[in-house]
Amino acid sequence: MQFTQRKWIRDYFTFSQKERRSVIVLVILAVFFALFPALFPFLVKDEIELVVDTVTQNQLAQLQIIPERKEYNRQEEGTEQWYQPKSSNTYQTQSKTTAAELFYFNPNTASAADFERLGLRVKTIQTIINYRSKGGRFYKADDLERIYGLRHEEFERLFPYVQIEQPTTEKNTATVFEPSQTKKTEPKVFLIDINTADTTEWKKLNGIGSKLSQRIVNFRTKLGGFVSAEQVSETFGLPDSTFQKIKPQLQFNSASIKTFNLNTATVDELKTHPYIKYSIANAIVQYRNEHGPYKTVADLQKLDAVDETLFKKIAPYLVTGE
Repeated sequence: MQFTQRKWIRDYFTFSQKERRSVIVLVILAVFFALFPALFPFLVKDEIELVVDTVTQNQLAQLQIIPERKEYNRQEEGTEQWYQPKSSNTYQTQSKTTAAELFYFNPNTASAADFERLGLRVKTIQTIINYRSKGGRFYKADDLERIYGLRHEEFERLFPYVQIEQPTTEKNTATVFEPSQTKKTEPKVFLIDINTADTTEWKKLNGIGSKLSQRIVNFRTKLGGFVSAEQVSETFGLPDSTFQKIKPQLQFNSASIKTFNLNTATVDELKTHPYIKYSIANAIVQYRNEHGPYKTVADLQKLDAVDETLFKKIAPYLVTGE
């Protein structure tokens, strides 16, 4: 029995010459593949460096392309574009940094040098010039925002300084020029009533576009009506330069003002007025609860929270009786 086991073991672990050669080849291959990862960098060093350089260059190129692509996507999603230029060699396609200088300009006649002084990028200037050369025209300041590639912040910065003179055939105009037979006549100034004008009329004023006209009307509604032309200047986002320009065209003919009754208005009702904060509204109601109804609007001056400046602003919007 023991002899049989030894014979079986010897037969099992005995290899023929062909089998031994196969084992040796397998051992060599195993050693080679075990060492191959460590030898790989030395064998393909130059190729690896070339790939890394190429990838790095692609990443740098993407960093330059992505911001511009995002800007174009924003323009396409946010507003209709009038003109999208094809590639041209007229101007360099790379942006260049220009010190921005603000001044009044007409986008229909301004030169490329004028746009550069305004701080526009070269590619945007090229778009405007190409648009005009194909017969395009700007009829109002808002039209400038439709230029492909013009950033929103650039438009907001330039908007108050856009001046476009319109012929008498145009409906959207702040100044109407009458033809003269013998000599030039002074232009007629377009006047509006600040308490009855709608957004269409406000947009006829130079420098007032769709957004500003809507803001003015909304502010007037919250106030309950304007009591002076100066209040228009308090509209959010209205530059003082634009207000001073349109001020001579503002008229105050109607005095239909919405008022609050000091003896019946609640805190929530009073605080809806732009001039009356919650703390002021609460002080008005608390004083009424402690001292009884207000006899006159002037009684508000007894409150420590209401100084003379605030009283003058809110007095026209308050009454003590029906």
